[in-house]
Amino acid sequence: MLRQLPIDVPITFTFHGPWAGESQREGASLLKVALARWIEQRVYGRCDRFITLSQAFADILHQDYGIPTDKISVIPGGINTQRFQNTLSRTQAREKIGFPIDRPILFTPRRLVQRMGIDKLLEALARVRQQVPEVWLAIAGKGPQQQALEQQVKTLGLENNVKFLGYVPDADLPLCYQAADLTVVPSQDLEGFGLILLESLACGTPVLSTPVGGMPEVLRPFDANLVSENRSAGAMGDRLLQFLTGKLDLPSRDACRTYATENFDWKIIAPRVKEVLLRPK
Repeated sequence: MLRQLPIDVPITFTFHGPWAGESQREGASLLKVALARWIEQRVYGRCDRFITLSQAFADILHQDYGIPTDKISVIPGGINTQRFQNTLSRTQAREKIGFPIDRPILFTPRRLVQRMGIDKLLEALARVRQQVPEVWLAIAGKGPQQQALEQQVKTLGLENNVKFLGYVPDADLPLCYQAADLTVVPSQDLEGFGLILLESLACGTPVLSTPVGGMPEVLRPFDANLVSENRSAGAMGDRLLQFLTGKLDLPSRDACRTYATENFDWKIIAPRVKEVLLRPK
């Protein structure tokens, strides 16, 4: 692979996350983690410049891999705002996708692995249900933790409050976002950016995230209340209750849409990427 990298052309690497670090957190063997780290170091050593989606991951690239900061450009992810938009009312979207019409709905599209924090979100939901008994959480995605999470739902008595949707086709994602009152991203580690945030906002639905990785860089300039105090179930539950009981106001659908289109549309992001790619060596 390294031999295929050109010598006389500037090489730009888009860093989406530490492969070795993610492998370690998902329980990979020490040998696999070491091999991943060795490959990363070898590849990065051949690259001239780097793009990261957040300052949080730029810091990892610099501190953990020794990449000089002057070689790193931070450019956030982009969103297709024509595909993700608020074309339907919440009621219309719920009718079309088959969600309950008259319940407060939370939505999270996540791969069901440990670092995504779905178990923490379920703990938070059990707390929320004490004051908002009709709350309903739709979980889109599959993964090795699904059986354990389904058992957790039973243990917490949340069978009437949680629905595992499994794999949701890309064409249905905008419907799910529009049907929800709030998208929740409960990541516990290594969330470099969170494209889900932009997808939901472009569809007019606010997002609550944990203060992990690059997500606060997206949400805090828009509304600092959309980032929980910490990554714990308690903090998530407290913030969800504040929103669902009206103690804190959620941004309007129009405000969410405007923020996404004015800051993250590909028409804005793509020229910044192009400038880095065409920069002389």
